[in-house]
Amino acid sequence: MLDLEPHEIEVGTPVEALDTPCLVVDLDRMERNLRDWQQTIDAAGTRLRPHIKTHKVPEIALRQQQLGAAGIACAKVTEAEPFVAAGCTDVVIAYPVVGHDKWQRLAEMAREARMTVNVDSPAAVRGISEAAREAGTRVTVQIEVDSGFHRCGFPYADVDAIEGFARLIGSLPNLELEGVTTHRGVFFDGAAQMTPEECGLEEGRLMVELAEKLRSRGVPIRKVTAGGTITGRHVARVPGVTEVRAGTYVFYDLMQLGYGSASEEDLALSILTTVVSHQARDRATVDGGSKTFSGDRGVVGANSAKSGPELARAVDRDVTLERISEEHGMVCIGEDASLEVGEKVAFYPFHVCTCVNLSDELVGVRGGKVEKVWPIAARGKRA
Repeated sequence: MLDLEPHEIEVGTPVEALDTPCLVVDLDRMERNLRDWQQTIDAAGTRLRPHIKTHKVPEIALRQQQLGAAGIACAKVTEAEPFVAAGCTDVVIAYPVVGHDKWQRLAEMAREARMTVNVDSPAAVRGISEAAREAGTRVTVQIEVDSGFHRCGFPYADVDAIEGFARLIGSLPNLELEGVTTHRGVFFDGAAQMTPEECGLEEGRLMVELAEKLRSRGVPIRKVTAGGTITGRHVARVPGVTEVRAGTYVFYDLMQLGYGSASEEDLALSILTTVVSHQARDRATVDGGSKTFSGDRGVVGANSAKSGPELARAVDRDVTLERISEEHGMVCIGEDASLEVGEKVAFYPFHVCTCVNLSDELVGVRGGKVEKVWPIAARGKRA
């Protein structure tokens, strides 16, 4: 009979013996990234809340919490569920949750964990309030503020509208207003003329000023949350910011490298591939296409292509991934590099988060051998 079960990767397997394509995590680099970020944010007197949308692995989230993280942030309700089941008890849904089924699931999770959610509409807060009332639970909310990204949230300058919304929240049962939150990064008009440090400091100051205006009007703002991996370390230095959210720092990627928020030695995740075709000296094809690398070039419509035109770059080799179809990755080989059919090549992706979401597992490696294999528990959790 055919063996239709996937072959399990055994601890101790050499990297070169891994089947491809697969996602390989350098454990030494990853652990250093986790420690460095936690220490930096702690030193600023701010709390770090890691966004798990990058790794989607409960075991990594629990390690972040052991190091001192305030809890975790998730993008969607279904993404949060495996983390709550694994024992994460302080969870933010950093997204405007809309829909009856989602509100019910959010309220049910509030039985097991302290649940906080970003909000920016009366429809959402009324729905969350009703679901929490029916479940007999309580949900905390943070008002989403648009500080320039124009993705979600109230315009930060519209203090009257934010105040009115805060008072609506205060009138609804089973809800608790915690504070204000934003994510802007370097994706706003004028960012190209600023350094990431300047962007982060300004983001933090805008939010602190908003919080102070709301407090002066009697609105109880306890937390001011902002930041991301590109700007978060700078946001954390602004007095009055209480919490920073960041996710990509666990692995980093070429986008982060391009913005200067990481160095080559920080890149902790690579995608191992095999050369399957090589018909010209400067061209070859590897066995990873859009179903492996995703093709994500960062924020659509924003100035995010900071690392050159390639979709991925080979580790320590002059080889770049330039084009992809579903299963084919077409690479360009530099003058000082060479490839052979059957050879394995590891690539750093441009945007790591969407690559992780396409795979079933992360292979943790130390000293050239497999040490951990993590199922990606929240892959595909988009609702």
